[in-house]
Amino acid sequence: MEEKQKALEYYSQSLPLSRAVGDRKQEASILNSIGSAYSYLGEKQKAREYFSQSLLLHREVGNRYGEATALNNIGKVYSELGENQKAKEYYRQSLPLRRAVGDRRGEAITLNNIGSVYSKLGQQQKALEYYSQSLGLSRAVDDRVGEALTLYSIAGAKRDRGNFTEALTDIEASLKIIESLRTKIASPELRTSYFATVQNYYQFYIDLLMQLHKTQPKSGYDTKAFEASERSRARSLLELLQEANADIRQSVAPELLQRERSVQQQLDAHEKRRVEVLNRPNDTPTQEAELEQQRQTLIAQYQDIQTQIRATSPRYAALTQPQPLTLAQIQQQILDENTILLQYSLGKDRSYLWAVTKTSISSYELPPS
Repeated sequence: MEEKQKALEYYSQSLPLSRAVGDRKQEASILNSIGSAYSYLGEKQKAREYFSQSLLLHREVGNRYGEATALNNIGKVYSELGENQKAKEYYRQSLPLRRAVGDRRGEAITLNNIGSVYSKLGQQQKALEYYSQSLGLSRAVDDRVGEALTLYSIAGAKRDRGNFTEALTDIEASLKIIESLRTKIASPELRTSYFATVQNYYQFYIDLLMQLHKTQPKSGYDTKAFEASERSRARSLLELLQEANADIRQSVAPELLQRERSVQQQLDAHEKRRVEVLNRPNDTPTQEAELEQQRQTLIAQYQDIQTQIRATSPRYAALTQPQPLTLAQIQQQILDENTILLQYSLGKDRSYLWAVTKTSISSYELPPS
């Protein structure tokens, strides 16, 4: 939240400078960024006003890429305000522009957004058709964040149709991507912001597992839900420590930390470059192969550094690369015969409680508050 406030201040200072020099394309881009900041802060009406100003300027200067983005963003605001028909109208204006300029990543985002509107309108089959198109494009341009989002969306639509087992496969695939992405985001602020948004994914996963437990109480879904809650809490704690600027690196050799940061930044820059290349309709297999080879080299370097950090500083590794205990490990290593562990998971729609002893686990759905 604080980072978005700072960004808003920066953009607000930049806006009059762009106007003073007559750079209308830059002005339109800044207006869009201000709209995004207001949207994140929950001020949807202000966000729509700035997106609308951005849209007008993009049209005046003939920037169809920016026009498509602004239309999509206005649609997103309307969707979040519950005005789904208006949202759909703006998304449908954005989509052909995304295609015309060859913005395949943006096209995938807008397709996912259209699917979301249909899902909110209760038309899950129609939603799944758009999600399927979005997923294919996200994979084609190797947009892992977009792929994770669309898999989450697909899981939601399948759950609403009663296909719990299929939904479980999709949300687990989404979470696997999310966990793999953490090491590829160089900025701690971006990591915190990103993982704050995906707590909903974990809540969905936990709730789905507990709904499956209701119908199949002997299949261990309550245990999986408990362990998912542990992973979610571990991630939340890590992000809180980073947000608070807690000094958890004292025991790590400075040169190792410098190498870690350097490779993280290289990975971040390389991922952006790779997505840009894959987003072009005329990229070649040779380019893709070269980029993938470079990526694998950087990942290998990063993993080697992480191995060294774990060996030289177990405390730092435990905090930055948490490996939550399984139910069996908690029962064997933490609990004794006279101790019971109570763990809560508080969700938007439903909340749960697990009671764990050395030899058993019981789970309960809590009444609404």
